[in-house]
Parts: sequence; structure tokens; C-alpha cells
Amino acid sequence: MNDVLRLDRVIATPLVGVMSQTLSKQCLFKVIKAGTFDHGLKPDSMTRYQYGPGDLILARKGTEEWVHWISDSDMLMLELPDSAFRDVADSTGTSELEIQGTANLRDQRISALVEALEAEQVSGFPAGRIFLDGIGRALAATLMQTRGVLQRSLRSYTTALSTAQLRRVIEQIHVHIERDLTVAELAETAGLSAAYFSEAFRGATGYPPHQFVVRARVERAKELLRTTDWTIIEVAMACGFQSPQQLAKVFQRLLKATPTGYRREFAR
Repeated sequence: MNDVLRLDRVIATPLVGVMSQTLSKQCLFKVIKAGTFDHGLKPDSMTRYQYGPGDLILARKGTEEWVHWISDSDMLMLELPDSAFRDVADSTGTSELEIQGTANLRDQRISALVEALEAEQVSGFPAGRIFLDGIGRALAATLMQTRGVLQRSLRSYTTALSTAQLRRVIEQIHVHIERDLTVAELAETAGLSAAYFSEAFRGATGYPPHQFVVRARVERAKELLRTTDWTIIEVAMACGFQSPQQLAKVFQRLLKATPTGYRREFAR
């Protein structure tokens, strides 16, 4: 997927020695395993940092940095999409997108968003890109408010979608239930900017878009399990799940049952 929030594990070892890096995307790191490393903008002028699990590091995009790992370390790297920052900038009249990096980022909102991302990763991202889009924009907005320069704050959009807007969006979701939908597509259907769509959708349905999509997929799966003799993998693919295992995880979480068990109980 292009220009979407990406997650990678970074496992570092002191055997690598001093190395330089220049990140092409805005990256956020969460420490998984405690570690120590030297960091600086020049190889001969570096500062030593010690990290514990859960600590956050905000890198500098497009800047050469030097790193020397003193101990083994394990981190989760979030590569944030440029489109998320552009959406926030457009919604706030901001032309400056530069984010100031920091080796010690402390922000409860960002920590909560990263934890939500990790929890969704365990489930295999059943909502697909629409969840990643939402988290990416929320992280971009928070970072631009705390580590960037906004000409005005991102206003709270409290108005829910109209009945007509909501109907169009829900039709879009159901017609393309098997596809990896994006927030931008649904926002365009509603005639709103991507930056405000999720909040307006939640105001109308009580659910953020990614949760609504997952529930819609489960309802479609239940229907297919009741009315067809399709295999579980066929049902999963038709409903937008990446695998029968992912379908089973979501079924267990929402229905406390397996797809096979649900079909058996309905037949009984």
C-alpha cells in the first residue's frame, strides 16, 4: 500500500557500530526492550540515551543522524504517511510541515494511539487500511500540535453526517465490503475532508469507521454462513478478511464463537 502507516520491528545490536541514517518519512519509535545508544547529528558529537519499555522517540525526517547502539535493543517503528500531515495542514491553513524530533517524547495521547495500533496488529488489522488511515491522521494531528507549528488548531468537528451522507457511506461500505477501503474514499462519498470525516461518522453511528467496517464484515459473514455452503476461507475472502484465521479471531472477540460453531448452531 502506498503512503499508508507502516509498522516494522527494529532489532539493533552493538556489533553494528556507528552508522548514519536519513529517514525519508516521519518516523516514531516505541521501545520494546530496554536499551542504550549514542545519538547525534555528527559522529563526533553524540549524546548517550537509556530507554525502557514503552519510551517513545520521534526521529527527524530528512536529516542525517548518527547512531551507535551500546546494547541490544528492540523497537517498534511507525512510518507515518505524508498524506496524513498534508490533510491536517490543509484543514488548519498551515504550510509548514516540519516536525521537531526528540529523543524523549512524552505524550499520553500518542502513547494511547500506539497502544491501540499494537492491539489491532494482534488481531491482524481486520478493518484494513481504514484503521491505519485513522490512526495515521490522529498521530499526525497530535504531532503537529505538539512538535510542529500550526497556524490554527484543528477544530473539533461535532456535527454528525446527515441521513443522506450516512446512507451513501454505508452503501459504499456494503457494496465494497471485500475491498480494503480507505478513509479518503469514504470521506469523498460523504463530501467531507478526510481530516473531519471520522469524527462526523462516529457522531452519526456511535462507531469510528474502522469498527463499523469490521462489524459490517461480521454481519455479512454471518449471513453467508447461514445461507450458503461456502467454505470458511471463501466466506472470509468475500467479507474482506485476509484469512480464515483473522475471521475466526474477530468472531471470537465479537460473538464469543467460531465461524464453524456459529454455522453449526444456526443449523441446529
